[in-house]
Amino acid sequence: MDEPIYIRKRMVCLTRSGPQTQAKEACAALRGVKGIIDVHPISSYRLSLTYSLEDLSFELVEALLTELGFYLDSSLFAVIRRNVYQYLEDNVREKIHADEKEQSLVCNINDELRHDEPEKYWNNYR
Repeated sequence: MDEPIYIRKRMVCLTRSGPQTQAKEACAALRGVKGIIDVHPISSYRLSLTYSLEDLSFELVEALLTELGFYLDSSLFAVIRRNVYQYLEDNVREKIHADEKEQSLVCNINDELRHDEPEKYWNNYR
């Protein structure tokens, strides 16, 4: 089990212009990602996220949500919160020698669904 010093609990705010179920959908998308310990909706546009810094960063989680089509809150307060989270995490991750280049998102993938290798997948979008 991860040491408590590396566990972070954060609030993710999504834009209010999306559907009312987007927090539930975002939680469903994040479940099964390696390093995420707990995720649950707080409201229609907010979710509570608990994860390990040894496996993930808040920036990586937000990038995943954006890639999946969720829109993050872009208000001034949300941007400041993101920057503070990133600054604090960068300091801790530097101390534990977590290399972001070596990290990847590991999800439980249904073996029945066909999926391409990462290089082939991204080459289709270039």
